[in-house]
Amino acid sequence: MIKLVNFLLLLKKITDYSKKDIDKGNIPIIIYELCSCIREAFCLSYSIRKDNNLYLYFEKEYVLIRFKGKRLRYLGPDERSQAILLDKALNKARQIISPESERWEKSTPGIYIKKYSDNNSFMNSFFSNKKGKIYLILDNFKENNKKIDILSLDKDFLAILDNDFYIIPTYNTLNENMEFLELFKTLKNILRLSIPKAKTIENKILYLNFRKDQQTNL
Repeated sequence: MIKLVNFLLLLKKITDYSKKDIDKGNIPIIIYELCSCIREAFCLSYSIRKDNNLYLYFEKEYVLIRFKGKRLRYLGPDERSQAILLDKALNKARQIISPESERWEKSTPGIYIKKYSDNNSFMNSFFSNKKGKIYLILDNFKENNKKIDILSLDKDFLAILDNDFYIIPTYNTLNENMEFLELFKTLKNILRLSIPKAKTIENKILYLNFRKDQQTNL
């Protein structure tokens, strides 16, 4: 059975760059890393993973970008095409004046944008009717009061099921304000997941896709 898997990357803020920067090879490091994540989420040798969705949420601007695998077009395996598509989506996000529109704003085929009024409205709206389990991937999060169950993808032999959500911060959670991440503890049935063997974000996505492929082929 093909499993629809969702990845949500959390970013502190939007990084400005332009097509001229791309043409000159002056892509900011965070954009370079995001391109690697996009590539690992969707790109196979000769095709696109249609059964994946990737979301990018920018906490400062309350902007959510969705890459829908079934409808993606023009996404090549090269960093330049990924950076250009992301730049178009970010430019589209800057044009949205009224937050929390009922519909997604289309950037290019398969890439859509929504803007929220604040982080709380994002949490309440985005996770209100999500199917599947929700995993917050944190290898170094210091717990405060309410604890989240900590699981290891290897140790606990977790199955990757249809419609599961994997939330990955793109920043060092030990050095950042944890107020936003604390909001995730209010979600029902959320689990903290540790993948210590995969150090980088793109490797975590790669590893999850690998585990999903193993189960699909059984």
